[in-house]
Amino acid sequence: MNSQCTLSINDLRIWIHLGCGEAEKQNAQLVSFNIELIFKIPPDGLVTDDLDDTVCYLKLTQAIQNLCQSKRFNLIEHLSYEVRQAVVTLLTGQNIAETKITVHKLAPPVPGVHGGVMFTYAGEIA
Repeated sequence: MNSQCTLSINDLRIWIHLGCGEAEKQNAQLVSFNIELIFKIPPDGLVTDDLDDTVCYLKLTQAIQNLCQSKRFNLIEHLSYEVRQAVVTLLTGQNIAETKITVHKLAPPVPGVHGGVMFTYAGEIA
């Protein structure tokens, strides 16, 4: 039987200093993240019901929050790269085949844009 398992963390909201210029970065902006982790094989936690047999999404979200609050960013593209690098580093050697990180700048200061701006960075873990 061929199975695929994905862990999704949806709408992780973090206040981040993000923007093209210093004026925009002056005040933190609310940014939402969607993170998908695709397992190579189903995690043992599927059967064992043991946290040690899967990805702890509390540790993962805390690492993302720490990264985002420790730096200033110009672009959502670069922010997605930095977050993906942190996720990959944290999950090295674990049972993850690929990741997908979507960054959603909820209220960019662009006239007429009411649904925000999103950027997605996805790829396999080597």
